[in-house]
Amino acid sequence: MVKRYVAAALSLSLAALVTACSSSASQEEQMEYLHKMAQRGAELHAVKKGSQGHGTPGDREECYGAYEHLYDGPNGHDAPHVGTDVERVALLKEGEELFIESCVNGTPSPVPARGGSASPSA
Repeated sequence: MVKRYVAAALSLSLAALVTACSSSASQEEQMEYLHKMAQRGAELHAVKKGSQGHGTPGDREECYGAYEHLYDGPNGHDAPHVGTDVERVALLKEGEELFIESCVNGTPSPVPARGGSASPSA
């Protein structure tokens, strides 16, 4: 059961790995990554629900374990490159939380607006 959803999630992340190896990501690319992490968490929930044969909600610890297995915790290589290590860790942690919450709830969690120069003007 675990192998099936791990394989599904791994195949989803291969495309992101190819695009993640470029120069520093824009705010838009970072937001896209966060949306993908939320979507992947929800997809994992659906796979788990289908393989278990019943509609139990996701378990936070199981979702966290799946995240660590798939993305190697805070050292994951699925995120786009950002300027500093502090920014990278913050982006990875945000992606982790979105993945886990989406995995638990079964729907992609909303991605909060990120600070920076990409804020709308009045």
